[in-house]
Amino acid sequence: MKVSVEKDYYKILGVKKSAKIRDIKKRYRELARKHHPDTNQGSQKAEERFKQISEAYEVLGNAKSRKEYDKLRANGRQRRSNRSPGSQNESYTDPFDFGRQYTRQGPRENQQEPFSQPPFADETVMDPDMPSRGFDLQFMVDVPFVVAALGGQIPYTYEKHVTCPECKGSGLNDFEDPCPKCQGKQRVVETTTLDIDIPSGVADQYTLKFPRHGGAGRNGGPLGDLMVKVCIEKHPQFKKVKSDVHSIVTISPELAEKGGPLKVQLLDSTTTIQVEEGTLTGEEFRIPGAGSTQPWGKKRGDFVVKFQIDEKLRK
Repeated sequence: MKVSVEKDYYKILGVKKSAKIRDIKKRYRELARKHHPDTNQGSQKAEERFKQISEAYEVLGNAKSRKEYDKLRANGRQRRSNRSPGSQNESYTDPFDFGRQYTRQGPRENQQEPFSQPPFADETVMDPDMPSRGFDLQFMVDVPFVVAALGGQIPYTYEKHVTCPECKGSGLNDFEDPCPKCQGKQRVVETTTLDIDIPSGVADQYTLKFPRHGGAGRNGGPLGDLMVKVCIEKHPQFKKVKSDVHSIVTISPELAEKGGPLKVQLLDSTTTIQVEEGTLTGEEFRIPGAGSTQPWGKKRGDFVVKFQIDEKLRK
């Protein structure tokens, strides 16, 4: 990146020329968090401001480059403005043109290694002080059959990165040494419990997204998201077919022959139905509106009772 000494980086960051590195870093994080592209999606103005802030911090956040910058600002601005870089009489090397200064040792052309590194210009250089978004987390959660059919909340416990409570995410203690709790990593792993809202009638293997419930970001960056894949547990008595719920109910031969009342367990209640005289194994009794809720709706399917006559129940 080519950096111009004509730019007032102190003004860009809004700090005094006497500011300490720690104060410069703190100010940079505040501005970077405010103008980060992740929190200003679609804003070209914020994106440009973020680039200016990052450029200023790259110089002022390092004691050596800051000293060189101050020296050039004080003594060399006029000379640099009157001199044309790359002229025939003399060449000019900008000490802040980091992309040109860094070179690799040894030749890179005609290398025969099958896993040779890409050119330096293609490599991604991560700024450890730039706000970065936290990790998205993906888990599978077992959801009881009835909760999936009618909706509800279930508690889910998982581990994620959270901002270190000891150093408040700075990674340093009061003496600017690495924080003993997070070892300077700014985050620690913590177990947390979230009450997950399960939509009524949700389908098996459907993925629910919970924004900002993922891992904590670095340097004040935004939280990641939590994605939960629904795994509906099998029920010993009920089976779902679209929005209908089927249940096999065993009855005695006497009830099947003579008919009569029968108490039946539904998803969320019990009810009494009337078994017809001469009922056979495999016959069904349908209870409208007592099944599963249709996905993303309020209407419910039917509850279907399928009779099974058991001779062992004969009196």
